[in-house]
Amino acid sequence: MKSRLSLAAAALLALLLYSSQAQSQDTQCWTPAKADIVLLVDGSWSIGRLNFKTIRNFIFRIVSAFIIGPDRVQIGLAQYSGDPKTEWHLNAHPTMESLLDSIASLPYKGGNTMTGLALSYILQNNFKPEVGLRENARKIGVLITDGKSQDEIILKSKSLRDAGIELYAIGVKDADENELRAIATDPDEIHMYNIKDFQFLVDIVEDLTVNLCNSIKGPGEEVKAPTNLVTSEVTHHSFRATWTAPSGHVDEYRVTYVAVTGGPVQELLVGGFETTTGLEGLTPLTEYVVSVYSVVGEMSSEPLNGTETTSATNMVVYDETSTTMRVRWEKADDATGYMLLYKSINATEPQLEREVSVGGDVTNVLLENLIPNTAYTIRQYALHGEAASQPLEEIGVTCASYSFSSVTHISHILKYVQRHGLL
Repeated sequence: MKSRLSLAAAALLALLLYSSQAQSQDTQCWTPAKADIVLLVDGSWSIGRLNFKTIRNFIFRIVSAFIIGPDRVQIGLAQYSGDPKTEWHLNAHPTMESLLDSIASLPYKGGNTMTGLALSYILQNNFKPEVGLRENARKIGVLITDGKSQDEIILKSKSLRDAGIELYAIGVKDADENELRAIATDPDEIHMYNIKDFQFLVDIVEDLTVNLCNSIKGPGEEVKAPTNLVTSEVTHHSFRATWTAPSGHVDEYRVTYVAVTGGPVQELLVGGFETTTGLEGLTPLTEYVVSVYSVVGEMSSEPLNGTETTSATNMVVYDETSTTMRVRWEKADDATGYMLLYKSINATEPQLEREVSVGGDVTNVLLENLIPNTAYTIRQYALHGEAASQPLEEIGVTCASYSFSSVTHISHILKYVQRHGLL
């Protein structure tokens, strides 16, 4: 059964979408990187129930920007006042739906502002492997508070940073800016926010989302491109492209192809577990540039590029006699000429390969002076200036020849058959 938002979460989401002050829905964080984020929320009496609802809406907006899941972003939350409390651990909500449900029903705790105690608490209780912390994930803590701490915070926040946890500090109204700077990871212009009132939290949603997303990506984080592009199965109207997948997760591949001479760029999407696709509906004797991109969410890798040239159209060998045969083919667009190479493959003596060249308007050639009862390989190249297409190949076989005595012998046999009514 599909999971659904609770009525509270659905109502909250509707309110956010309706509000004229709502964050643009274009602010999203699409990245293959993993992150474990613990939100540390001040629930002291100075906040008040109405402002706590505003904080809840603020968290709802921020969380909605990420891809939630065991292989992407996990979010835990602890609320503090006099004594910190874990509302849910990192691994408690593997889906966006269940996480938003919990945010919508987050209770207001009440109590004193013991920020130092709360910082120690999340290090000892929330950033732990047994509750979902992953070794290869970015570790991020986000503090939201409205007042000055009633205990020591400098050493407590340093312990978190020394453990490799990147800290954001968001202060509202009566928060102490010096404390916020001491808690936040450098640089302060990225990790520290000091807001005059709760109603202005909405104004930092977009900037905070972007900064958090950059923290999740980390320095130099990018989607890896595929490698080793190979083309095969070339015909006059299609060919196949195959590549090697990069390490790491890929949602899908975007394959584009366009004629070197210009024209519309064609695009198709291939599932992330597939590494080959056929390109069809192409023009004969045309060179194409193929580009393959890894796609994760809305992020794309650098392209893997290659080229391939389609062959000329189909060729037919017909009207074979003992010393001649005809070859015809369909005209290739923009061909300036054609070259045919042919050679016997079962003659009693080795034969040199012969060549016939014709203009671009010719699509039918007579091959003469052939050896009777002999197979010939025929290769046809469509020419476009100095460029040659992939060859079309066929085999033609000349008929056997008969001497005069053989013909006379056959004639006698036919007369005998007719005389005795055998025909």
